[in-house]
Amino acid sequence: MQKLMALQKLQSTALDLSNADLRKYPFLPGKINLQNANLSHSNLALVALNKMDLRGADLSNSDLSGAFLNEANLSGANLEHANLTGAQLKQANLTGANLNFAILTSANLQNAILTKTVLTCANLSNADLSKSTVTQATISGANFTNTITNDIVDYDSVSDSNINCS
Repeated sequence: MQKLMALQKLQSTALDLSNADLRKYPFLPGKINLQNANLSHSNLALVALNKMDLRGADLSNSDLSGAFLNEANLSGANLEHANLTGAQLKQANLTGANLNFAILTSANLQNAILTKTVLTCANLSNADLSKSTVTQATISGANFTNTITNDIVDYDSVSDSNINCS
């Protein structure tokens, strides 16, 4: 019974992998709990995180360039200043995520859920947002140069104000 209680306590504590080089770690859904994990300033370039539960995770200032986050749950995650260049985020849930100043150049966000997502000063140039849901998103100062926006859902509810991102 004591071992079980210790294991439950460990699982309820958020994992701290901040500043780690995780490029060669084999993340498997259901095998590691990344919910609310601290992955800030970590190197996750080209890492496969498909279908991972990253709800509430801190990925701020992390390198996720070329990462595979298809069908990942990133709701409430902090991705501020994260580098997601060329990342695959098809059908990812980014509800309420913070993507302020994130670099999403050439990222694939097809069918992603961006409800209440904050994209202030984010760079989405050459990204693919086809069929994504952007209900009540904040995109103030975001760069959408050459972004594919075919069949975006609920774009009319987006909040956009003129701000200085420098």
